[in-house]
Amino acid sequence: MKAATKVAIATLSSILLMGSSVSLVAKAQSYEKAQQAVVKKTAEAAKPITAEEKKFIEQEIERVKKLAQESGDMYVLYHKYPKLNSGFDISYWGGVHEFTAYEDYLKKATTLKGSILKQPANLPKGYKFLSAVIEGPIEGKFVDEVRAEGKKSGKPIYVKKIDWKEAATIRLKYTNGKDTLGFSKYTVDSEENKKKGFFDDTLPAHIFPKYVFWNDGGKFEYNISTSSLDISRKQKIAMLKAAVKK
Repeated sequence: MKAATKVAIATLSSILLMGSSVSLVAKAQSYEKAQQAVVKKTAEAAKPITAEEKKFIEQEIERVKKLAQESGDMYVLYHKYPKLNSGFDISYWGGVHEFTAYEDYLKKATTLKGSILKQPANLPKGYKFLSAVIEGPIEGKFVDEVRAEGKKSGKPIYVKKIDWKEAATIRLKYTNGKDTLGFSKYTVDSEENKKKGFFDDTLPAHIFPKYVFWNDGGKFEYNISTSSLDISRKQKIAMLKAAVKK
């Protein structure tokens, strides 16, 4: 073998060896940094909660609770110490509106985006409005944002007001003094979205109330429930369609 060839092979071998070594060193450094991050995170999580932090948490929760009650606004809280919140790092205050008068409910509902529920014109004779509930969303991009902001703040508890425009849940309830009749709107996930149209519950025949569900392929599903044996499935579907305003 010519000397030049031997030199070329030796040089190439050195380069490959060096490249392999550099790669191994880089991987080792990356692994070491990852391990350090885990150790740091574990150490931070293991830090005892100070008396000042506990007091701050208690004061913030009381403050937000009062704000939510007085204003009706919704607040999302990030908990640095989940064990003080039943193991969850996110909690909510507000965002739930209850009504005992249909006019008050409708006034709020008509300010919202998307579909709402209204009193159907084909409501059975003798049924009167009993109550209504509107609930704000507890899932969505805003939850991840609050979590990220909360971690960045370093505070033992971080609070953010959420201005929501579309209800995640709406419930209307009626009664004739004996039986109850209910209408609901609620968010469904992608798996449930695959089942479209009208369908009945799968509860045993003796279990009441009985439900008829309506999935129109959107992100919300609707249902009607009743404890009455006098209302047919056809009537239920007609009332449910009349109750949903899109």
